[in-house]
Amino acid sequence: MPEKRVAERVPTILGKPGRALWRAIIADVREGFALDSRETMLLERACTTADHIAALEAVIASDGPTATGSRGQVIVHPALCELRQQKLTLLRLLGALDFGADAGEESLSSRRASNAAQSRWNRKANIEQRRAAARQKGGTDG
Repeated sequence: MPEKRVAERVPTILGKPGRALWRAIIADVREGFALDSRETMLLERACTTADHIAALEAVIASDGPTATGSRGQVIVHPALCELRQQKLTLLRLLGALDFGADAGEESLSSRRASNAAQSRWNRKANIEQRRAAARQKGGTDG
């Protein structure tokens, strides 16, 4: 089977921050790995989000972190709240890119599921040990 290549063409809709993120992520992807359509879409959305973050940061740098409310009161700049949301969105989008999954490594979501299952099993074993100890002492099974 021929070796797959990562799509290296930067989408034209991206601004400078988005293009920089695209290139950085593509440079980190292993040789022979290809992005599927889901991963390409996630990466493009992450890069668009990086553009939005840069634009919001520019607004805050220009206006400051506060604004004047409708009654003349000082309020948090609306761009600051949106910036926080965009940063969370970027983290989630990048976290959804599981590049290791097709390379024979356990994906992040698989590791999380394994850790959760192990935690449940450990908790169940711990309860069983306590019950056995209570039975040995003549306690109840409860």
